Amino acid sequence: MPKAKYVYQDLLDRQIRVTNIVGYAIVAVFGVIFLVSKFIFSIEHPLINITAGFLVASLANLLLYRLHKKIFLTYQFIIIMTFMVILIMSWYSGGLRSPAIFMLTTVPVAAFSTSQKQGVAWSVTVFIAIIVTLLCDSMLPESIIAEQHQLRFSFILLLLVIGIIIMLSYLVNESAFSTHRKLDRDRKQLEDKSIRLENLTTLLNYSNDLMCIIEQDNLMINDLNPVFKLHLGYELSEVRGKHMVDFIKSEEATPDLEKDLKSLQDDQVYEFSCTMLSKSGAETIFHWVAIAKNGIIHASARMNIC
Repeated sequence: MPKAKYVYQDLLDRQIRVTNIVGYAIVAVFGVIFLVSKFIFSIEHPLINITAGFLVASLANLLLYRLHKKIFLTYQFIIIMTFMVILIMSWYSGGLRSPAIFMLTTVPVAAFSTSQKQGVAWSVTVFIAIIVTLLCDSMLPESIIAEQHQLRFSFILLLLVIGIIIMLSYLVNESAFSTHRKLDRDRKQLEDKSIRLENLTTLLNYSNDLMCIIEQDNLMINDLNPVFKLHLGYELSEVRGKHMVDFIKSEEATPDLEKDLKSLQDDQVYEFSCTMLSKSGAETIFHWVAIAKNGIIHASARMNIC
């Protein structure tokens, strides 16, 4: 798998994991609110039915992800519906006086755990919602939370807010530490690869064999080692981009040789000997070993001293 694709998949897997954890945590939180409101505080209000509908829709949303596999849709539904339900809950439980308003602060935190753009967008949205709630204070309906239940209601919501913040902080920190460890591991691997590449480059440059990379379809030389200058006298720029047969003695640069090279299959090794022409006009016999891979021929040649 290509490196870029691997990194993308790794990030996507983390996003899926965080979204699922947050989604089920939200269902659990509002499930607690629903149970407490209905069975402990004995509240009978349309908001309770709205909360129940939200719970069912949220569970369906999380389960439907397994069918459509579009995590961004699942995430958007979770955060939008959660924001709306918290806003409605705050409206019917005292507006800015309601402890439910503090749950709105968890929305930008959750959004920032996905991306900076989402975090900024939801921070602005929450800020505007709070300002609008303040301006509409005189229009707020009477709180559905009875005065004798206000303390317990505030206590429960405070615990839920703390729990959500702790969970989100843990997920963000875990992701950050995981990313840091991965970057550190990749950095070390890159350093090792750089050292190996430097060693291979030194080996190629100081080898006594001609080495070159040739395009298989047209036999143009793409790259080569400095030994061409040592044995044949050519500057690298004089060879790069030229046809390979231009440097082979004309009597030996037969169509059969070109055909054989162009017809090589991947990983097929082909050996041949030919007389190479130096820049000075001198002729030297070299024995070539070529192997094809993905439309490229990797070839090396050793001077025939026999």
